[in-house]
Amino acid sequence: MKYCEPCQLDHPDEGAFCKSCGKLLVEKSTGAVQLDPCPVCGALVQDNWKFCKQCGHAVESTLVRPRYAAIAQPAGDSEFRKARRKKIGVGVAATLIILIVATAAAAAGWYALGIPVTVQTDPGASKVVIDGQEVGVTNEYGSLTTSRIRAGDHSLTVIREGYDEWKQSFNVSFTDWARHLNVKLNLTRFKLTVSSSPAGSEVLIDNTSMGSTSEATGTLETSPLAPGEHTVVVRRDGYRDWKQTVTLKQDQKLDVYLSSAPVYESDSSPDLEVRNALEGWAQSTRNRDLDSHMRYYADTLDYYYNLTQVPSSRIRDDRSRAFEKFNYFDVRLSNINVQLDSTGHRATVLLDKTFDFRGDNNAFYNGSVHDQLTLTKLGGGWLITGEKELKVYYVNK
Repeated sequence: MKYCEPCQLDHPDEGAFCKSCGKLLVEKSTGAVQLDPCPVCGALVQDNWKFCKQCGHAVESTLVRPRYAAIAQPAGDSEFRKARRKKIGVGVAATLIILIVATAAAAAGWYALGIPVTVQTDPGASKVVIDGQEVGVTNEYGSLTTSRIRAGDHSLTVIREGYDEWKQSFNVSFTDWARHLNVKLNLTRFKLTVSSSPAGSEVLIDNTSMGSTSEATGTLETSPLAPGEHTVVVRRDGYRDWKQTVTLKQDQKLDVYLSSAPVYESDSSPDLEVRNALEGWAQSTRNRDLDSHMRYYADTLDYYYNLTQVPSSRIRDDRSRAFEKFNYFDVRLSNINVQLDSTGHRATVLLDKTFDFRGDNNAFYNGSVHDQLTLTKLGGGWLITGEKELKVYYVNK
């Protein structure tokens, strides 16, 4: 069956031209009829109807679709297809432009706003500095999340007292959603310089030999030590050991003066024995060795400054407080005058004592006094049974 589109008349298959208008006939399409809803009442309208059969509304031409194909078509696309493709191309181009503009705007916004950066430190309570600006302190668990950091190169510095300062560079890129930086701080180590007299004395730190002081300069610089308390022993043959506990919070220098060791002889005089006992007593103070210091005292003192019949526990308490407050002690005895009684077992000693005590936070106590001590030979050794000051030359504290 053939069909004339202008006249809308059917013709036999053998016909080629319309008998009414002479136009070229076309073949009827075998495809299904296209249905579209009426824009007024919503009833379904075939694509070749001019009016809606439900409400009589004139159907728009855009709703009517051709059902018939020409028997012969010219080569190439139809004008309709060309226009449609052009319209689609314009839409695609517009969409691409919108996407490019949106992406650029998002990138610019991301660059301006940035991303959060989390810094994890070991230990916690560490100060965090980014690009020279302090951004906060990590919590007790060592965590801190910063405000947004924009894209680009940045510097990180982490600071905590007693630890080496940490520095590193890091980058925030456009593809990052967040950054996580891990920092493990190292304990700051300090050098201890020991100056000894005499030179050539061996230095031990926590029972480990560090070598001997130079014979030329009398000094020795130890390898870096961890912060905190360390036991320092300086020794040399023929001299008393020097022992002291040192708390390192920074590089420190110790001046050590060794005393000649006592020479014990069976026929040594009481005067020499008393002097040796006094030197050992002064050396135990320099060493901050409380137990050794107390071995020079009798259980009960006849007098102790303005008190009488004083138990040695009272002296221990006084010395303990001083050893806790100060970490450096230097005591020098001079002008020693030993007076033995008739028994030879009791001695009254007059001497000048110069002392210099130093502690943390610039604490100090120094001075020079004229002392009187009484020593009694008990159990084969000379023990202090009396101690007081007779005159104060000067005192600074």
